[in-house]
Amino acid sequence: MVKNNRINIIDEVRGALIILVVVYHILYDSAVIFKVKELWAAYRTAHILQPFLPFMFILISGIAFKLSRDNIKRGLFLGAVALAVTAATRLFIPQYTVVFGILHFLALMHILFGIIQRLIKEIPAKIWIVICALCAVLFVLTYNIQLGYFGIEGLFTAPLPDALYQSNALMVFGFHTIDFVSADYNPILPWIFIFVIGIFIGRYIQKLPESLKKPHIRPLAFVGRHTLIIYLAHQPIIYGILWLIC
Repeated sequence: MVKNNRINIIDEVRGALIILVVVYHILYDSAVIFKVKELWAAYRTAHILQPFLPFMFILISGIAFKLSRDNIKRGLFLGAVALAVTAATRLFIPQYTVVFGILHFLALMHILFGIIQRLIKEIPAKIWIVICALCAVLFVLTYNIQLGYFGIEGLFTAPLPDALYQSNALMVFGFHTIDFVSADYNPILPWIFIFVIGIFIGRYIQKLPESLKKPHIRPLAFVGRHTLIIYLAHQPIIYGILWLIC
């Protein structure tokens, strides 16, 4: 994205989200890993953010997909970073290894949709609306496939074949054994549907009013432009500080 064409509202939202991620991980690491009982209640309250944060990051990444000049290159870069995260967590905190987290997911999405990006551009707006409505429905219906069923709990559910959960070969899609653990886990199902919705929104992002494109909270926009660095650095820093003081 060319610097003077940045959509600052995206940076500002992303900045707010990464701040929430840092706060959440401070509470999680303190209460869950280092057993600071005084922060347990605060962590349980903050836990409501757990599904909201990846939802928003993935949606914004889909929106930004339209603004990136080379999505395949970006996907390969994110993939290399994701593999480094897996290796580092496996080496230093094996019980909290990140097997297929949000960076792995976003890397795969940028590569996959980067390959078919020209075809995406040819989809008419009316067809896109149908696709997005279908994606919203499928996101809800596949949200709990890790639990072994398709549908909406309390409304209707359809059990999925047990064979899907006998190994971790399909864990990138959301099917895994009962003992599978990944400290951060965002499989293709259901999250691909949110990314696709983001791509659709991104088609019209340049049509936002100029008032939204201009900076409003410059420090927040600055943080948003450095989300990846903060995401990679914050956990080792938090963990190191808590290790020293706890």
